[in-house]
Amino acid sequence: MLKANYYQALFAVAALLNLGVAAMLLFKPEFLLAQLKIDDPAARLLARSFVSSVATWGIGYALLAMDQNRFRDFAWLGAISKTIFFAVYAHAFFRGRIGFRAFAPAIVDLALAALFAEFLLSS
Repeated sequence: MLKANYYQALFAVAALLNLGVAAMLLFKPEFLLAQLKIDDPAARLLARSFVSSVATWGIGYALLAMDQNRFRDFAWLGAISKTIFFAVYAHAFFRGRIGFRAFAPAIVDLALAALFAEFLLSS
């Protein structure tokens, strides 16, 4: 029972993080774009277009928090997606294209990907 509660909390936190970022992309894209040193006006539209994807992932993680058996496949997809996100940002960071503040969320996503993989391997 304790393990189920742990995973429920893990996926609830992942859902809140994604939904929070989706809200930020929708209402304050300038903040996130500034972290990437992007000031192109067209970038606001692109950032806002990511809301659908980021929010959808958040909803998927919320479903996992409610029923880990039924929505288990979302954990596979989430682990893959978060690992790819990390790889893209790590490449940019180590090439000096972004600063650590822009790279930090990718580290968080890699940690979540590892925890998702642990869930998948243990269940």
